[in-house]
Amino acid sequence: MSGGTIFLIEPRDPLIARDGRPARLGEALATLPFPPPGMIAGAARTRMASIDGAFSCAAEDLDRLVEIPVHGPLLAELEEEGDGVASWLAPAPRDAVLFGDAKLPTLHRLAPRPVLPGALAGGFRGEGTLPEGSLLPGFTSSPPEGKPLAHPPAFWRWSQFAAWLGAEGQIEPATLGLGRIEPEPRVHLAIEPGGRVGLEGRVFETVGLRFLAAAPGAGPLAKLAVRRLALGLRTPGGDLGARRLELRKELAPLGGERRLARWRPATGAPWPTLPPEIRKHIDKTRRARIVLLTPAEFSTGSLPGWSGGAVPGLSGEAANVMATVRAACVPRPEVVSGWDLRRGQAKPSRRLAPAGSVYWVQLGEEGDLGAWCDALWLQPVSDDEKARRDGYGLAAIGVWEEGS
Repeated sequence: MSGGTIFLIEPRDPLIARDGRPARLGEALATLPFPPPGMIAGAARTRMASIDGAFSCAAEDLDRLVEIPVHGPLLAELEEEGDGVASWLAPAPRDAVLFGDAKLPTLHRLAPRPVLPGALAGGFRGEGTLPEGSLLPGFTSSPPEGKPLAHPPAFWRWSQFAAWLGAEGQIEPATLGLGRIEPEPRVHLAIEPGGRVGLEGRVFETVGLRFLAAAPGAGPLAKLAVRRLALGLRTPGGDLGARRLELRKELAPLGGERRLARWRPATGAPWPTLPPEIRKHIDKTRRARIVLLTPAEFSTGSLPGWSGGAVPGLSGEAANVMATVRAACVPRPEVVSGWDLRRGQAKPSRRLAPAGSVYWVQLGEEGDLGAWCDALWLQPVSDDEKARRDGYGLAAIGVWEEGS
């Protein structure tokens, strides 16, 4: 998808991104640490197909509705005064490790390094693991003694992230970005249906995400130095016959408990673009580093099923470029499910490669690498077409050099 409308969703109340566990009396209604792409894509399509706030789409048009691509969400830090985007934020890349004190941390990079013969043999090999002859990530320089920083920034500001990918710019570890979005519990009393009377003993708890964050290491006044946050997405919209479907400015529900959010066109900082220095470097070295901005769904588990072939979803000269994964840095999988409103049943659980995962790929000799870089930038790289339409596997690309 090229182009499209950039929209912001700013939750007014703590957002509940349900984690798939059933709601039971006496148990908390929990949330995921960050809303998954499928939730945002479904909500965006619902808003596009709604008339005067009510969903209005014929059953025979649902297949066309779900084909509308929605890419996101990207976290956005809003301006202190106003509603524009001050900075886009990226999930912390897994090839960056912080050591030391939270006020003066040191940043260390992981890069592919040669593996001793036979190190990938035996039980380590199998479905979803790197084949013999691959590289394994290691520190490019000796890290300091001790453990990594316990609570590093969960999201990096885009200027810092772009410098990490390989563009020009200085990285300042002390001001990388923001901490995680803190969960906020709330206690509720069930109300009698059709009335305003509380039901005795029917108390329940919800846990939502308050879209405010403080810079790590801000000290005892951290809670006062908060930043307003919002979710960003990009979609071209679509058509149902003569009816044009597109997002519009409104106050509408999002997530569990139908909590309200402000939907509005994005202003301020533009949607991130590919730094030209990265394109030039990849064209010269035929190596690229793919960093996931949203969780990705791969048929073989943690590794892309397209490794050794063309990245799916590309066209033209970009589709002729073969990409082979040489190394990967992927944490434990993220599990998502959901509810299929059309069929009235739970969706199967899926194990995803989490946002921030890094893949070092070697590019083949055929095809236009410049076109490949442009086509892949902030596009989904999941194996499944539907997952790509929903924004799973949104990727940024950077440069890499093999470690010694």
